[in-house]
Amino acid sequence: MQKLKIKNQNCISEFKIFTFLIVILIFTFCILNLARKINAQTQTFTAIPPRLEISAKPGEFIQKTIQFRNEGDTIAYLFVTTKDFIVEDTSGTPRFVDALVSGRWAASSWIKVLPESLAVAPKQTADIVLSINVPQDALAGGHYAGVLYQGSGTPPKIGAGVGAGSGIQQIVGTLVYLTVEGPVTEKALVKRFEAPSFLEFGPVSFTTEILNQSDLHITPRGQITIKNMLGKVETVMPLEERNIFPGASFVYQNTWNSKYLIGRYRADLAAAYGSQGKALVATLYFIVFPVKIALAVILAIVIIILIILFIRRRQKEKEELEIEEESKETSPSEKSSK
Repeated sequence: MQKLKIKNQNCISEFKIFTFLIVILIFTFCILNLARKINAQTQTFTAIPPRLEISAKPGEFIQKTIQFRNEGDTIAYLFVTTKDFIVEDTSGTPRFVDALVSGRWAASSWIKVLPESLAVAPKQTADIVLSINVPQDALAGGHYAGVLYQGSGTPPKIGAGVGAGSGIQQIVGTLVYLTVEGPVTEKALVKRFEAPSFLEFGPVSFTTEILNQSDLHITPRGQITIKNMLGKVETVMPLEERNIFPGASFVYQNTWNSKYLIGRYRADLAAAYGSQGKALVATLYFIVFPVKIALAVILAIVIIILIILFIRRRQKEKEELEIEEESKETSPSEKSSK
């Protein structure tokens, strides 16, 4: 009777374990299926070109065609809008704002897009026409807006605005840099040009910050040239070509990747910007000297010298001892002969 009871308990335990495993398998299947659906709804969009530079006169009407490519595996239902942008950080990151914030740099109200919504098949590209109407009283200089594409995996509901529809949404866009012709101020300065003043080894990192005080964006083009103590050029590092927004700075990072260096070096920054190629220059000096290795070498030399002196001293003491013993041996013989 007791054996039967134990057997029934074992059967119940095995049934519970089996049921638990089934529940785990069903739960895992549901999670994987959900992840697959979410991944299927995630789409990849590409704006062509990512940046569009345009020059126009006050009162001029311009049309440009840009493209949107659906890199995903499902159809993309797309909304197209325009938004002003400004740049406030030192890495050139655009921040989309309203016209009240962008102020004299605004351009989104001048741009009309056609079509405003569309469906793009997988791996296909669609054209979007920009109609740009520059006001007669537009201020000369830079004006900035983004043509933004926001899409999802399902079509929007009738009457729905941007962002409607289900699925994971992604926003990409083309940044429009519109320059209105006319008298403008072009001014920039090197705010920082830095490197460690002393290093034991390379690589050597350089930080360059350029501040744009112009009425329009600038794209400095230049390089950093490094020379050794004898004036020989060791390396030339180009600056990254980046647009710098009016009133903003951009920080460039360059690295000289040589490790074993020694001596005093000179680094010269030379760049040009603007329509007239105005110059930006700066110079710094730095020293690379392997102090620890030098100390180790000096210590090794000192130790070797001490060892040599010690050996010579011992050798001299040995010679003196031998002479003293010889003199002691000769003294008794002299006495006996007398």
